[in-house]
Amino acid sequence: MRNILSLMLVLISTFIFAQTNVTGLVVDSNNTPIPGANVVFDTTTGSVSDFNGEFSIDVDAKPPFTLTVSSIGFETATITVSAADASLTVTLSDSENLLDEVILSASRTAQSLFKSPVTVERFDYTDIAASTGADFYQSLEQLKGVQVITTGIINQTVNARGFSTAWNEGFVQVVDGMNNEAPGLNFSAGNLAGVSELDLYNVEFLPGASSALYGPNAYKGILVMNTKNPFDFQGLSAYLTQGITSQDVAGDNHYYDFGMRFAHAFNDKFAVKATLAYVKGKDWAAADYSDRNNEVPFFPGRLEEVDPSLFPTYDGYNTYGEQQTTWDMTNAFTQGVLPGLGAQLGLPAAQTSYYASLFNAFAPNYFGTQEIWTTGYKEMDIDPKGEASNFKFNVAAHYRFNGNSELSYVFNNGRGNTLLQGSSRFKMLNFGIQQHKLEYKTKNFTARAYKTIESSGNTTQLDALGGNLFASQPGGAGAWFGSYLQNYFLLLAAQISPDPLVAINEMLVGILFFGETSMYDFLVNPSMNFVAHAGARSIANRNMLVPGSPEFNAAYDRITKTPISDGGAVVLDNTISNSFEANYDLSDLVDGFDMVIGGSFREYVLRSNGTLFTDYDGPIKTSETGLFASVQRDIFDGAVSLNGALRYDKAQNYEGSFTPRVGALINLAPRHNVRVSYQTAMRTPTMQDMYIGLGSGSQSGFPVVLFGSSPDSVERFRYVHNTFGGSYTVTGDMVMNNSYKAEELINGGVAVVAELDNVEPEYVQSREVGYRYNGKKLSIDINAYWAKYQNFIASKNVIVPFYGSVANGSALAAVQANDVAIYAVDNNTDEVVSTMGLDIGLDAKIFGKFDFGAKFAYNEMDRSNIDPSYETSFNTPKVRGRLSLGSTEIGDNIGFNISASYHNAFLYESTFADGIIPANWVFNASMSFDVPELQSVIKVGAVNLTGDDYASIPYTGLIGSQYYVKFTLNP
Repeated sequence: MRNILSLMLVLISTFIFAQTNVTGLVVDSNNTPIPGANVVFDTTTGSVSDFNGEFSIDVDAKPPFTLTVSSIGFETATITVSAADASLTVTLSDSENLLDEVILSASRTAQSLFKSPVTVERFDYTDIAASTGADFYQSLEQLKGVQVITTGIINQTVNARGFSTAWNEGFVQVVDGMNNEAPGLNFSAGNLAGVSELDLYNVEFLPGASSALYGPNAYKGILVMNTKNPFDFQGLSAYLTQGITSQDVAGDNHYYDFGMRFAHAFNDKFAVKATLAYVKGKDWAAADYSDRNNEVPFFPGRLEEVDPSLFPTYDGYNTYGEQQTTWDMTNAFTQGVLPGLGAQLGLPAAQTSYYASLFNAFAPNYFGTQEIWTTGYKEMDIDPKGEASNFKFNVAAHYRFNGNSELSYVFNNGRGNTLLQGSSRFKMLNFGIQQHKLEYKTKNFTARAYKTIESSGNTTQLDALGGNLFASQPGGAGAWFGSYLQNYFLLLAAQISPDPLVAINEMLVGILFFGETSMYDFLVNPSMNFVAHAGARSIANRNMLVPGSPEFNAAYDRITKTPISDGGAVVLDNTISNSFEANYDLSDLVDGFDMVIGGSFREYVLRSNGTLFTDYDGPIKTSETGLFASVQRDIFDGAVSLNGALRYDKAQNYEGSFTPRVGALINLAPRHNVRVSYQTAMRTPTMQDMYIGLGSGSQSGFPVVLFGSSPDSVERFRYVHNTFGGSYTVTGDMVMNNSYKAEELINGGVAVVAELDNVEPEYVQSREVGYRYNGKKLSIDINAYWAKYQNFIASKNVIVPFYGSVANGSALAAVQANDVAIYAVDNNTDEVVSTMGLDIGLDAKIFGKFDFGAKFAYNEMDRSNIDPSYETSFNTPKVRGRLSLGSTEIGDNIGFNISASYHNAFLYESTFADGIIPANWVFNASMSFDVPELQSVIKVGAVNLTGDDYASIPYTGLIGSQYYVKFTLNP
């Protein structure tokens, strides 16, 4: 026992003795402190200089030993510590090259940006103060090749190389190794559950096919965000932003953004950190009330200069709940209105019956056929506050066993309220994503297991909300239609004679003696028809619940607490995913080349209670597994670097497949290189592609339903359509095997039977060439790509008749009666979809003080071979450009940045609506002021400085301006 205690004392004393504390100051050649410089001993021992350039590091070694000191924009320095408790001053000289930053994402091994075999862009915490965005995520648009889609003040989506939507499937976002997509939605909800800018270490962006290293669905690109390690970045940091958003529709509104970060290392073994962030403001209000049914043939009397909301066929883009019914107006008059009118006028029932028989016998189509749409509720009426908010809370604990191994637990939680536009408009209330991760890593090995939990909170679909509010009026929809029809005929008659009986007799005289079989033959002109319809709608609307009234509020409260499946508007989704990933760097074990191997497993458990997916009878489980290997070797004394990667993925519902990547980096000169690569990727159908079953408003006068087409979902699917003529149930088999192509039937009047198959994985092959110049005052990066997509997944619209057979033509009776619905089916195209693009980036230091940047992007898709019934949703302008100019040296502790961004007009397609996004310029500006005495930075900025509202997606809220002041303590 005594020997054991003696041995323990010896080990403890040796450990204590080996502890060496080193403090110091990092400065530039002008003796100005450099904050954020990395001071590193080994892979898990390091420190970062604070706002004043000072650092302190404890090293488990006796002097002498070396430390590596680095910072972006400076040459890396290696210093020798020769004595314990040393205090050093480290001077870093300006970097000779602008592309020397170290990245990990391109090959999963550390390498400089200049030597990356593929296109990579980088953004880190030192770029935040010099950016022009109100937050770092908004500022990612300054990266070459990035397209940012904005649907709200807290809701931005990053995309690359086309096929851009607010949902953005196929673009992967990773935070500290975790895919932070919402597992049910299969996309990352912007930065809703991402990273607080106080905790951001860096961002690496890889556009294009990335499946060979990052698995299925990384086929458009990947965004890798890394946070600060609590051992290296300690202390308390905070920021507060106060600002104003300005929009033509919503006016000027205050918003604020607050965040804190605290990190502490209790010793060299154990460290923790916690961050929180909260932002709140008024969202960009959507108020486009133009008519969806503008393509419906003009009804007599329709005039473009008249308020379209009074048209009988009106269906506004940002009004919700409209329902369409086609009426035989003569039958409605003789069977519905005339008996009641006769009773009011004191006519015997026999007389009104005689009048009806005359209309039916001699002019059965006297009043024609008319589509009538109910009145919807405006978005600003059912969401008057328009609040957008986001709360993020993150906790991490790290334990270091020795200098080369670390165990960590991470908890990320993000919740928010925002509006999201996809197939419909959704008010996401208390929507949240929660993640738990346990990770172990050494110098060469990393393993992590994490769970992602999605909570839809009280998310409501606005179409369902509007429709149920409409149905909640006294007497329901029937009372509205009854009022509309009665007052239409009364108002029409009043324009013929003040006495409705006289007007009816005049109609009958024309029918019987002059052969006037249509009201337009003599008595009625088109403007009279419009006046009658407009007045009828106005009167019928008086029966609707008034926004803000007690009755409206009671109905609103009931509907927004009831799931869609039970007649409400709430979408329930508590889907979870369980993931495990591991990779090992074999470079130390093999000679002559670098090699990394790894694998992953992910399980999805869909839990929407039938409100979003076809999980009517219980959760749906599906999984996917993958293995990969990546190698890299330099030949000809480093003049050429060859790289390759191969991945195998197997999804539960589909056959396994390989996705290879090969490339070469050729060094033409110390500052010049070119790169060529062949990359492949696959996109496994998303959970929605496979399992969705959701009503989604209307299109071209018909209800729309989103339909996932995996075999098991098709078998389960059923959807009940309630019409004024009755209820009809559509099954999955009816959608797949008894439908017409919507494009041909709606636009051409031709009934072409649709041919549908179950959705399968999509594949892309991409060829890329690039060039880099890496200079001290100038860097240039150019890349061009050509991509071909096979089995391209797109939404195919079909018309499903509620009865009859498309095979024998009997279903045409349902088409003629408008007893049909549009089903947007996730399906694969037979044709190869081709895209191409060019990205150019230039960064320069001019006049020794100013940083100039220029970015250009060209993207195009070949539409010549694409079936028009598919919506590819390329949604990308051909031309985008960005110019920026800034400096951190215009005065003592003063910096500025200005930018101008442009894109040309382009078509945006979605199941919600298609539209043209106009060409646009956006100007941003910011100034920053360092306050060394407070270890703080004050930033003043404006986003969309000119104040002209512009569109990012059709019929969502136009994007206004943001003006803000931000104070950051210890950034």
